Amino acid sequence: MKKRTLVALGLIFGGAAAVAEQEGRKSPAEEQPVVLEARPVATAPQFPGPLSSPRSDYRIGRQDLLEISVFDVEELDQTVRVADDGSITMPLLGTLDVAGLTKTELEQIIAKLLAERYVRNPQVTVFVKEYTSKQIAVSGAVKKPGAYEMLGRKTLLEMISLAGGLDKDIGKEIIIFRQGSNGVTERIPVDLDRLVYGADPSLNVAVAPNDIIYVPAVEKVRIFVSGAVKNPDLYEVPRDEPVTLLKAITLAGGTTDRAAEKKVQIMRTEEDGSRVRFVVNLRLIKRGKAEDPILHPDDIVLIPEAFF
Repeated sequence: MKKRTLVALGLIFGGAAAVAEQEGRKSPAEEQPVVLEARPVATAPQFPGPLSSPRSDYRIGRQDLLEISVFDVEELDQTVRVADDGSITMPLLGTLDVAGLTKTELEQIIAKLLAERYVRNPQVTVFVKEYTSKQIAVSGAVKKPGAYEMLGRKTLLEMISLAGGLDKDIGKEIIIFRQGSNGVTERIPVDLDRLVYGADPSLNVAVAPNDIIYVPAVEKVRIFVSGAVKNPDLYEVPRDEPVTLLKAITLAGGTTDRAAEKKVQIMRTEEDGSRVRFVVNLRLIKRGKAEDPILHPDDIVLIPEAFF
């Protein structure tokens, strides 16, 4: 049995060799072994991670405060403020123009200069401690007025957000003060209603370093309402919204049942300090038969009680 099997295998391989020879190919026994060559496998595309901090691309400006350190050479460590001409002064290296450079570029320049003359393979680190040259002031009716760093591109709404958002009692526009190239300060008004409530993207303008964003608070005037009204009190109303007698009484909750509406008094202090008194028929005003007078700041409205 074993002999028959060996003969059969021999015939199979022999026949295969013959066919291969006729076709001009080598037999399987004569073929060279396949050599597997190690090749680097193409890596999958790398997706960017979270956006890097704007500080990595920040370009140093005048009056910025820099902390410069050289590893293992403490004598060269220093904190220095960039001069108005955009330069700093370092031990051994003298004056360097740094305005407009990123911190990485400045690290490379300092390392190169030190390596050429003084330190072997220096490890330089630059840290921007104060971003004085890229600040924007936000003032007025915001929750946290102050100067804020501008790192990267910023819009008007982003800067207001940094300042804690808008406060109460704001006016109808925001004003951006910007220093022009000719030295003249430019005044840029922005319609607040269209920007915030109308969500007009064209008004969310890009701000520039050293801009001043001013959010005016609405100016208010005081009106005193007393006597036979439901809520006698001092009321503050926007100056740019005229307040009439009827509106002031409505703010105070309206008159009571005992109000003498025919004898409403308005007491006013004139610019010269003198006091005048007007008597107004509120009933006629309510019926549209008399003019509803506009009140002045600090007017006192007195609604007397009727005696039955």
